[in-house]
Amino acid sequence: MTYTEGAWPHSAVPAPEAPVGVHYALALARVLDNTAAARGLSHRAVSAEAGLNATAVGRIVRGEVYPDLATIARLERALGTLLLPNDRLRLAGSPAAS
Repeated sequence: MTYTEGAWPHSAVPAPEAPVGVHYALALARVLDNTAAARGLSHRAVSAEAGLNATAVGRIVRGEVYPDLATIARLERALGTLLLPNDRLRLAGSPAAS
């Protein structure tokens, strides 16, 4: 969150000098939060379904932690969807997706 302004994740805007990881984390947080909400699931319910600590999804969505690849894979499996497809990274403003 050091490299962003605005409420994380939906109103946050990365600073121009933000590392690419910030863009990816922001895109992931938005998609994860939106997917859970669209399915009527709480962050705790998604965490439980993925076999993660009860607060894991909430912490990812709030930008408190960056998940590792295994965690992302578990979340994708639990939700039955990709969380970081290229089109979503472009929408998040990632310079890596240009």
